[in-house]
Amino acid sequence: MLRSEHVIARLYRGKLVPHRLSPDDRRVLAVAEELCDLYAAHVGVMRSRLERELTVREEGLGPGLDSRRGFKIVRALSKLLEERAGWIAPTEADPYTLRTRVFELAAALPEPPAAEAGLLEVPTRGDVLLQVATETGIEDPAASMYADRQGALLLGDFDRPPPGELVRRYNVAQVQGVLYSARELVVELGEGADARLVFHYVKLLGLIYDLEPLPHGYRLHLDGPLSIFGGTRKYGLRLAKFLPGLLMTSPWKLSANVEWKGRDTVLELDAETAGLESHYLGPKDEREADDVRGAFVRAWERAKDTGGWELERGGDVLPFPERKAALVPDFTLRHAGTGEVVQLEILGFWSERNLVERVVLLREAGKQGHRVLVAASERLGASQEALSGAVEGGVVPFKDRLPAKAVLAALQ
Repeated sequence: MLRSEHVIARLYRGKLVPHRLSPDDRRVLAVAEELCDLYAAHVGVMRSRLERELTVREEGLGPGLDSRRGFKIVRALSKLLEERAGWIAPTEADPYTLRTRVFELAAALPEPPAAEAGLLEVPTRGDVLLQVATETGIEDPAASMYADRQGALLLGDFDRPPPGELVRRYNVAQVQGVLYSARELVVELGEGADARLVFHYVKLLGLIYDLEPLPHGYRLHLDGPLSIFGGTRKYGLRLAKFLPGLLMTSPWKLSANVEWKGRDTVLELDAETAGLESHYLGPKDEREADDVRGAFVRAWERAKDTGGWELERGGDVLPFPERKAALVPDFTLRHAGTGEVVQLEILGFWSERNLVERVVLLREAGKQGHRVLVAASERLGASQEALSGAVEGGVVPFKDRLPAKAVLAALQ
């Protein structure tokens, strides 16, 4: 994932156009391959040395891609390669412990240790290091004192991508970077799109959503980080991670309201013309966010008495056409004795508006003969007062993890 300083976009006829590299451009592929070669050649080498080499490459390769922004493009490609690198400490010793002991011994001396022995035989720097070496068994404490600093880390392994794959990842990452500044995201899923797959990523990433059934698909509204959190980076990253999940299906159209350099702009994409490819492997292999639902399943399985209730995966979408809304249950709870069915939805991030709308849908579901429970985390919301009011409307509150006993209490 790129940081904001790596993101490049331009305004064209009132629309925001993220920067893109051609996967078929030989110059681009040559730069991508040289950067991959550079990382591969520095396996086992200190990070500070690799960073110096990357700075040289920015100056040498950048102008060939773009006379004005070439260095930024090379820097962004390097950032994506950084995510495929594994860093290790150059020593098994704990640098913090070594530093602390050296400073303790030096501070106990009547005067700072000298570099060399003098006439008064004042302890020297070497004497202090020798004592630390004797105590810890580390031959050269001075060489290991700052081994935990970023520049001292060694490149342990590097998952080298083909140059074309790196370029395609760059194109997706630039769009993701634009979404950091989104106020709202609207996705229309056409007939034939794998809606359940898209909902999986919405749920997995804990995004604030509203869902509207359409005659031939769904319209999905996602709140952006600027809409309620004032630019919370954590939520912005999760929204950006949704994009590769969307790219795994089609057809779809996306429209995002984005604040770009102090101006309100629009980003528009569609499956047919976007030319973007997902790097996700699929739901079974994707672990991009905290899985509160997985923790709940484990808690349910450990529960000693569930009162005859059995936990199943969520069923179909519950549409409310008259309200232009729908719910996507995460789980179905079925009572073995009575056959009663209760749907359970676990919210990720939520806003006051979002929570109020959920309570309204709970009442509407009850009128239609559906029993639905909604669980909301106290730590992922914008208003404790709103949550307190929603509890009276049937919302189950929890902190970091949803306990099985809280759901069982609500069922009763």
